[in-house]
Amino acid sequence: MISRLGRVLRSGALMCRSFGADRSGNFAMMTALSAMALIGASGFALDYSNMGREHSQLQNALDTAALAVAQRGKKISDAEAESIARSFLDGNLPATYYALKVDRDGRSVRVTANVDVDLLFGGIFGKKSMPVGATSQADVALVSYEIALVLDTTGSMRGRKLRDMKKAVEEMIDNISAQVDNKERLRFALVPFSTFVNVGPQYGPEFDNKGKMKEGTGASWLDLYGESEVPQLELQTGISRFQAYNRLGVEWKGCVETRMRDGTTRHDVAATPSDRRDPASLFVPAFAIDEPGTGRSERFYNDYLDSSVDPLDNSVLGKVKKVGKYGFDLLGNLLGGKKPKPKRNAPGPNYMCSSEPLTPLTNDYTILKSKVRQFEAEGNTNIMEGVSWGARVLSPDEPFPAGNSEDGLVKVMVVLTDGANTFGVLRNRLRSRYTSFGYMVEGRLEGEVNASSGRSTRLMNDKTIEACDFAKKSGIDIYTIRLEVRDTGTGDMMRSCASRPDQYFDTPSSRQLKEVFDKIGEQIVKLRLSS
Repeated sequence: MISRLGRVLRSGALMCRSFGADRSGNFAMMTALSAMALIGASGFALDYSNMGREHSQLQNALDTAALAVAQRGKKISDAEAESIARSFLDGNLPATYYALKVDRDGRSVRVTANVDVDLLFGGIFGKKSMPVGATSQADVALVSYEIALVLDTTGSMRGRKLRDMKKAVEEMIDNISAQVDNKERLRFALVPFSTFVNVGPQYGPEFDNKGKMKEGTGASWLDLYGESEVPQLELQTGISRFQAYNRLGVEWKGCVETRMRDGTTRHDVAATPSDRRDPASLFVPAFAIDEPGTGRSERFYNDYLDSSVDPLDNSVLGKVKKVGKYGFDLLGNLLGGKKPKPKRNAPGPNYMCSSEPLTPLTNDYTILKSKVRQFEAEGNTNIMEGVSWGARVLSPDEPFPAGNSEDGLVKVMVVLTDGANTFGVLRNRLRSRYTSFGYMVEGRLEGEVNASSGRSTRLMNDKTIEACDFAKKSGIDIYTIRLEVRDTGTGDMMRSCASRPDQYFDTPSSRQLKEVFDKIGEQIVKLRLSS
């Protein structure tokens, strides 16, 4: 079509020259000159339009290529950067390009290329094409990021799923840190969760040789002295659980229970600050009681002391026996005599505390990846506790006041689970295994003392959504990943938890986790076209 139109234009030009040579009258001369002007204007207009269209296509392709290279950051070589740019131009540009050049300077990427545009009118003067060039420059916006990775490490993650998750998380840390070249503007926190979240045993108090807690030791946000009035079967208010650990000769592993709401203050699901003057705001160390021995009609899993007292016996004598087996009187004083000695093969007071300790915000990416590699799969699923602690590690308040509150800071939480919330309901007098809500019979899950597995899961889902809502209200952008879960209730909950529909990823196979974490990383890091 273009060559045919060119022949028509050239024929018109010859005709104009023929008219111009005719000296028989001024009319011929004027007609020829007018025809040449009209033909020339039309030809130039078509050429200009074609050049503009080709330039627009080239610019769009270069913009896409520049963003793609900038997304990969500094971890790729110059040759790899050019290969990425070339692949995007090949896929987005119909014309043949040349003189591709990729320049990288810190966080900035500049991509240039040329195309030749066929000319219609220019052929009259012997010029068949005109080069058109374009340039695109992209860089990482000067934004600071705090990212909490809330990761399911329950027993169902064992094997391939855990391996794939570890690899995807490590690569995400590498990819984002390669793009954000200033370490002061990028920090990650890790919150592995199962039945509990482990805050780290290093925050517990120290004791002297006489079993007395040393002054000034232990984090102020922990319930060091048994002041929190949580319902509990055996260790009543006023008895320090840390003192009980010491009395048993057992080290506290670092897990804490779910706080209870205090009127309208949602300590249970929100990142409310801890204050020694408000015992309800303190975090109570997890302490599983010595359960009864398994009998014909009931099965228990944590009988670790030689005692026959019923944990539900609330008579005065029953209370005396319950605290007495841990070495206390009813006033919380230590009893003299022989210390209680736990059985060797029983789980003991750390029962169900299986997660690795969380890692507060840090820009030491080597340590972060090392911590990820230490994850092990064990325990039940408690997504609400993971989300709540994800918000707490991003908060500027205690217990981990590393989060910043400056304007322009991007706070992100990524939540991954492969299972439904599980309370661990059992058919014994305690009605469950030990959990971050205590035992079911204690009524700390919305007052329920005998809920079914389905009912307890729905209640935990509701509380998880509440935790997500509180996090989002505080300015945290949430991404959620449902991994190999068919349960629709969990899917609906994770979809509701995400900040936007496109930030919920339903992932049928752990082999897709790398792709999912790559997509999330691309959405988190703010890239911009600067030219």
